[in-house]
Amino acid sequence: MVTDLDRQDTGVQQGRHDAATVPLAPPRRVTRRAFLRWLVAGGAGVLAAGSVPAASALYGHGYDGRVFRGVRVAGVALGGLTADGARARLDQQVAAYLAARLTARTPDGAHEWQITPADLGVRLDTAGAVGAALRLGRQGGWLDNLTARARLLLDGRTLALAATLDDARLAAALRDWAPAATRQPVNARFTWDSAGRPVVQPDQPGVGFDYNGSRAAFLDRAAVLSTAPVRLVDASVTAPITAQMLEAIKPQTAALVEQPVTLRLGDRNWTLGADVLRAAFGYRLDGGRLVVALDPAALQPFLRNLAAAVADPGGNAQLYLDQQAGRYAIRPERAGHVLDAAATVAALDTALTAGQHEAAVALDPTTPTIVAADLEPVRASAEQIANTPLVVTYGTYRHVFQRADLLPLLVFKEQPGQPQKVAIGVDPDGVHKLTEALAKDINQEPRDAKFKWVNGQVQDAQPSQDGHTVEPGPTDAALTAAILGATGAASPQVTVTPPAVASSAKAQMYFGDRLGYGKTDYSFSIPNRKWNVELACQRLNGTLVPPNATFSFNEAIGVQTIANGYKSGYGIAIVAAQGGGPGKVETVSSIGGGVCQVSTTLFQGIYHAGLPIEERNWHLYWIDHYGAPPMGLKGLDATVDSESKVDFKFQNNTGNWLLVEALTQDGFVNIAVYGKNPGWKIQIDQPVIKDVKPADPKPVYEKTHDLPPGQQIQIEAAAGGFTAINHIVVTGADGKVIRDKSFMSNYVPAQNVFQVGVPASEPTT
Repeated sequence: MVTDLDRQDTGVQQGRHDAATVPLAPPRRVTRRAFLRWLVAGGAGVLAAGSVPAASALYGHGYDGRVFRGVRVAGVALGGLTADGARARLDQQVAAYLAARLTARTPDGAHEWQITPADLGVRLDTAGAVGAALRLGRQGGWLDNLTARARLLLDGRTLALAATLDDARLAAALRDWAPAATRQPVNARFTWDSAGRPVVQPDQPGVGFDYNGSRAAFLDRAAVLSTAPVRLVDASVTAPITAQMLEAIKPQTAALVEQPVTLRLGDRNWTLGADVLRAAFGYRLDGGRLVVALDPAALQPFLRNLAAAVADPGGNAQLYLDQQAGRYAIRPERAGHVLDAAATVAALDTALTAGQHEAAVALDPTTPTIVAADLEPVRASAEQIANTPLVVTYGTYRHVFQRADLLPLLVFKEQPGQPQKVAIGVDPDGVHKLTEALAKDINQEPRDAKFKWVNGQVQDAQPSQDGHTVEPGPTDAALTAAILGATGAASPQVTVTPPAVASSAKAQMYFGDRLGYGKTDYSFSIPNRKWNVELACQRLNGTLVPPNATFSFNEAIGVQTIANGYKSGYGIAIVAAQGGGPGKVETVSSIGGGVCQVSTTLFQGIYHAGLPIEERNWHLYWIDHYGAPPMGLKGLDATVDSESKVDFKFQNNTGNWLLVEALTQDGFVNIAVYGKNPGWKIQIDQPVIKDVKPADPKPVYEKTHDLPPGQQIQIEAAAGGFTAINHIVVTGADGKVIRDKSFMSNYVPAQNVFQVGVPASEPTT
């Protein structure tokens, strides 16, 4: 392919030379790169003498206000871009760089850390870099610029970014990294040989970060947007006290530790043995001079014993309860002192520096901040409080707390900076015990009225009562205020909770309208199942549901356990498969098997009544006789299990009481719901059946120990699986839709399953 550059006129063509000119060779193809190398090597002069238009055509037109090709800033190509475009491209790369994670390493590579340039406050001058990029190829005459542009095309030019960083942030980062990678210098020190003579242990230089060098390393990377690891720079740190310094004073040191040091306080004295002295002995620099500096940490055992021996803390005046006299009394103040350990060690240092072996114990005096005179008005107030009986009343309730109850409650808190040096308070735990005593007398749970349906009438079974709850926090506060104020009277804060059902509710009950009805056949049931069905109906029958209340089937019939009267029947459950595979649906032995027929019949009655269903769960298999007319529809069933907390619940939103009547007669469960007709219009669609899955009619036989050997019963009948959608619309008397609800139920196919009794000695699997 021939480029535009290849086709440019060189200014020398055949047929235009004279006799003195050596004839040219035939024209040949010239590549762009060869031409550029010729131009940079000196061809610009030829162009200058022969064809300025051709030279300018090389590189200039079309780049007004744009960066020439070959120019990069920190590795980012900016050729052909305007100032705004170049700035945008560079800013984008800079933003990515500032968010990139850099690795900072110690020179030996033993430690490294992660940090972003943004964390260091790095700033990069993209505007200045773009300006510098635009100036390349434009700073001289046209010939110099032409040569410069050719060099840019041939070799390119990369500029660095001017970079700065936040010195405080870098210093903080280096401080964070220093503990792992730096070490403090170690002063030379004395140790002692077996004869007690001093031996100089040499000093050791430390290693720290060279701040300026490390700073330059980060800036070098930033200037070219490099994410390569940054090599931190370290520096050696000289120890203040060198071995040479200690060698010079070794003889004086040996003399200082040859004998013990005595500390004196009055006529008492304590000896700091030479062995302890040697263990604590050291020096520090004071104005360039070495002075003794004992190590307080090494002296701690000695100082603790000394502090205990000299301590006389004294004490403030105190108010206390004189148990024998039964009143408050004042214990006078007493001045004291404690060991000033720092001053005592300083005294030892001074003595040893002067070549002496005796020093005085330094004491820190303790001055009482509360004296007896400060407590006299407090004592009088405490007596007044204790002498004022506290009478607590609530309604007709009354309780009196006497002096003996109040005296132990008072506590005294020192507050030396206040006008009253001691504040009177009460023990919160003690006051709370008073509240608990009141609560024991006053608290009572709210009690709903209970009614029973007997011979077609509502009768009282239990009167209602308000609940009373003494609120601990506010009552504690009320008692505290009354005690400290010596008011003599207080009332607990009591929350009154009215019962959900008051005894007066009986007057509003009306059960003249039958709102819903359900009927199912249970005549086929085995004896235990019949028992469970009839027991559940007996317990459900006569249930009264207050307005706005939520009915729970499990609460109405009680837990399905042997202890609660139910017997073992059969139920549908998901049984875990052997080997950890997915579970499968099976008919299994179940306490209370059969109560689901009662919950299903109730569900059908509630469904036809248009009441809102709060919780309903379908069986895993569809049981055909649950959908028998006139009230049963395919998909209308409700399973329950108190043990797994599977329930059937509905809400009474009729505004009036409801009565549930549940009867068994001639092998049928009959459940009706009575109340006051709310005037609803109820539209119940025929169920939509889809996703039908045929049943496998092949019989399945299971061994069981629950039946006598040889006896056989069918516990599951083959039935197809399907999905049922039941739709109901409830419209109010005003024509507005109250509820538009669909119930979807998914059933799996059932099989013909028979259980066969086997002897106990025969395994069932």
